Amino acid sequence: MEIYNFYQAAVLGTSFFTQDYVKLFVISDVIALLLWVAFFVLQGVGLWVMAKKAGLKNRSWAFIPFVNILFIGKLAGECNFFGQRMKRTGVYAMIAQILATLLCLLTIASEQYLYIVHEAWGLQIVETQYGIMWSDALPAFAKGVVKFHEISGYILSIFQLCFEIFIVMLMMALCKKYAPKNYMTLGILVLFIPVARFIVIFALRNRQPIDYDAYMRARHEAYMRRQQQYYNQHNPYGNPYGNPYGNPYGGQYNPYGQGGQSQQKPEEPFGEFSSGQSGTDEPFAEMNEETDQFFS
Repeated sequence: MEIYNFYQAAVLGTSFFTQDYVKLFVISDVIALLLWVAFFVLQGVGLWVMAKKAGLKNRSWAFIPFVNILFIGKLAGECNFFGQRMKRTGVYAMIAQILATLLCLLTIASEQYLYIVHEAWGLQIVETQYGIMWSDALPAFAKGVVKFHEISGYILSIFQLCFEIFIVMLMMALCKKYAPKNYMTLGILVLFIPVARFIVIFALRNRQPIDYDAYMRARHEAYMRRQQQYYNQHNPYGNPYGNPYGNPYGGQYNPYGQGGQSQQKPEEPFGEFSSGQSGTDEPFAEMNEETDQFFS
């Protein structure tokens, strides 16, 4: 989730200035919350303007967490998933977001509990190349929190993946209506940079929604008209060969006739030596005949 990404970035940045876990987590929480609120309001404004232009009711949904995902689904309409149409993508995305957000909050809470309480108790941890090895002196409850923190990252990644798939589908369907030329590019951008979703929705707020299928038909018809105009300009004779004779070989103006084959028998290269008789190809036929009579 975006707020978890903000939190991780804030912890990483704040760790360069302080090693006090209390200060570290308090500052990181505040920074992550402020960033999330700023982007959330930006997205809400975009959704509210889109809903107003589309004539939708309940525009206040745009500023309600989780419910705003349903609103995105309402604006986007049907989604396409590997050739299959999905009508409730917004519902699935909202459920995935709720589960991922709850797990994010539990992961953050468990991490902060272990570090803050660990420092207060004076327990020691050992840093290895595989991560942090918590001390065996931890009580049973803390050990359970450690185990949860170790597996929560894997579970969270699954929920985040599901949410990202659904939100990318929603964003691509939404961009088909508001930015049909670049919907694929914007969908890929949201996939690799999740925070771009807030900016894209805000940037598209002043555009009018269109019917994507009608848009594609209009583009296809315009393309065919351009092709026809180009064809007419470069082929004024109205035939596929671009010449006034209507065939690729020039018709009656072709000395070889149809198909490019000669209708006259070509002259023999040694015709002056032939007997002049049709069907005789040997230039010394008479000489051969006299020779036969001489030896007979």
